[in-house]
Amino acid sequence: MEAIVEEPVAAKIYPQLEETPEFREAIDSRSKTIEDVLESLKKGTVLWKVRSLSNWYRRKYILDHRNGTLRYEPSHKAPCYRINSEIVIDDIVEVRKGWKTDTFNKIERTVRKKNMKSPDRKHVIDEAACFSVIHGRSKQSLDLVAPNAEVADLWVQGLGHLITVLDGLQQEERFERWLKQRFQEADLDGNGSLNFDECLILLKQLNAKLPRDTVKRLFHIANINTNSRNDEQVLDAEEFVIFYMNLMSRSEIKELFTRYSKNDKEMNAQELCHFIQTEQHCKDFTVEQCNTLIETFEDSKLKVVGKVSFIGFTSILMSKQFEIFNLSHTVVYQDMTNPLPHYYIASSHNTYLTGNQLRGESSVEGYIDALKRGCRCVELDCWDGPDGDPIVYHGYTLTTKILFRDVLVDAIKPYAFYASEYPVILSLENHCSERQQEVLAKHFCDVLGDMLYTEPVSEDMLFLPSPEALKKKIIVKAKKEAPAEKDSESESEEEQEAIKVALNMKSYNQQKTKVVAEGLSSLVNICQAVHFHSFEEAKVSGKCHQMSSFSETKAEDLIEKSAKDFVMYNARQLSRIYPSGKRTGSSNYKPTPLWNVGCQIVALNYQSSRRPIFLNESKFKQNGGCGYVLKPKFLCGNGDYDPDAVIKHRPSAQLKLTIISGQHIPKANQDLEGEVVDPYVTVKIIGHPADEQKLKTDIIRNNGFNPRWNEEMNFSLKVPELAMVHFIVKDSSTTGKDATLGMYALPFSSMQQGYRHIYLVDYMGSLVSPATLFVHVSIK
Repeated sequence: MEAIVEEPVAAKIYPQLEETPEFREAIDSRSKTIEDVLESLKKGTVLWKVRSLSNWYRRKYILDHRNGTLRYEPSHKAPCYRINSEIVIDDIVEVRKGWKTDTFNKIERTVRKKNMKSPDRKHVIDEAACFSVIHGRSKQSLDLVAPNAEVADLWVQGLGHLITVLDGLQQEERFERWLKQRFQEADLDGNGSLNFDECLILLKQLNAKLPRDTVKRLFHIANINTNSRNDEQVLDAEEFVIFYMNLMSRSEIKELFTRYSKNDKEMNAQELCHFIQTEQHCKDFTVEQCNTLIETFEDSKLKVVGKVSFIGFTSILMSKQFEIFNLSHTVVYQDMTNPLPHYYIASSHNTYLTGNQLRGESSVEGYIDALKRGCRCVELDCWDGPDGDPIVYHGYTLTTKILFRDVLVDAIKPYAFYASEYPVILSLENHCSERQQEVLAKHFCDVLGDMLYTEPVSEDMLFLPSPEALKKKIIVKAKKEAPAEKDSESESEEEQEAIKVALNMKSYNQQKTKVVAEGLSSLVNICQAVHFHSFEEAKVSGKCHQMSSFSETKAEDLIEKSAKDFVMYNARQLSRIYPSGKRTGSSNYKPTPLWNVGCQIVALNYQSSRRPIFLNESKFKQNGGCGYVLKPKFLCGNGDYDPDAVIKHRPSAQLKLTIISGQHIPKANQDLEGEVVDPYVTVKIIGHPADEQKLKTDIIRNNGFNPRWNEEMNFSLKVPELAMVHFIVKDSSTTGKDATLGMYALPFSSMQQGYRHIYLVDYMGSLVSPATLFVHVSIK
């Protein structure tokens, strides 16, 4: 096939850098075992980029080791618009071998149909020669076909190795790499050096506005090689790092270092241990552990004699062990042997959608992304498809369609237990005919096999099994075949609401009866979907294996009228909450009120990048990110908890926060252009309404580089078990809305006391590298 000039790609176009030694250094030191593979990729190979069976683009793809990118040499047919011809290695999420994306799945179906129509003319594409590069926030797939399987294996192995290496970089290495990248971007003429005026411009881009004399003095100190260009002094990349570090002198940490060491040059292991036990509230920390810290973080000769310098001490305080989030909560630490309803369960709504609810793309990537992020309950809207094969899409809309079987083969089976070994719930919205329901059941059994949980429910079951008992099992949540004496199941409220919105109807109440096929019904056991009538009926005749779904508006109404009853219901049975059908833009409701009454499956649109998803991921970061978080005892039927009576309670916890300083606070959207920011910090308590409160610091003018606040905040909490603490850094504006520069949130129960760093992220949870806050936490 002839090469086709490709269409523009809606992705960030990165500047072409002449030299980024930080990428080479990071990779070379860790790549000795696959040097030959990387050398082959650096020379490049011809690959075909595919978008469909008829659209192929022949390109030479090259691993640009200097710049840390995967790039291709464009076609000689120059397009009339700019195209993106490279992917930054840091942006690559995954490399998949074979047909594991929507594009390849469509090609596979097309080839199969063509071969059936013309058996004498076989269309053959070797799956072993195909691979896909998943990249960017939107998880775009670059689908490629190599000349043979051996070349495909080279790319899969080499790129996979680079991803692993970059993921393993320590925070200090990442910061130095980030700083050198900024240096390269500022070195416009590519001569490997910056003069004083160029350094001033770069400092402004990095949000530093400092006295010129101070900057000049530190510039000359850093110029240890006395390099010059055109009769003026210049700094190379290594000298610029020294220059920047001197500017970033952390006096607030220096005070701590001096307080706990006998001199201001070094600290021994005993002194370090005293600091950690006293200030960091780690009473059991030992001198031996301090020696390990010194061995890990001290780079000078002091390491040999078991001592740490001020720089090494700073690195220790910035390490993962001394972040604000409790390191012991990054693994599963909760009791996982309680019944399933005693846990919050990370859950997704309309998981297949990557965009809005009316015209968005349906994709297996939606499932892969959610499962890799620790989601444990995903949704499948199933409809009759062509050739007797069920499809997944948002019915009565213009969203695209994908095969149900492709979802199981490419997403559920390989990724169900990627992030967690605890059970996955497949929430099935069944719109299929009885015949295609049997096909659904066959696909479930053929693809998932022993992964399916198929134990029948006994009539005398009082409690659901625990996550521990259900490890590595997939549970089908759906309606069962109606008993003979009753009518067949009717459409659920969720189905009716979705149809009403999609068809732009003011009302829709057509109660279509629907038969549930025997084969599909037999797969439903501990998550049997039933219609909710009342809390009283559920209390009298409800079974623990029966669960109901509630729209956000229905759930909010129940909370307002019967919060205590809702808590008791959720102590024994599962409830699933889903967004209103009116949220066609895939926005989300506030999950906190539902968590407050113990709702387990609070399903959200994972493709959204707003606050509800940010809080959801912050909540489920605890307990090892396994997707299950144990609810407080008072939400598990232990006691007589009434959410409405909390307002009368006395506070049971006091939180004292000191916002000390910030480091490398970026401009809005991490832009380099624009004025230096005027940052301030807002801290919110999110949880029970009686605890919700907000405080903020003063504004620091013209300093995102190293702002100092030293401001104390005090919070009283009545239900600390439900509280989350949300930090937001904003840029004060006199002309418009204050822009958000970075944020962080965590459960109150996961906060560590003492002097802690907070690594800021955006709403998608991506690091705003290397921006941090330095705080002190005290809890009583």
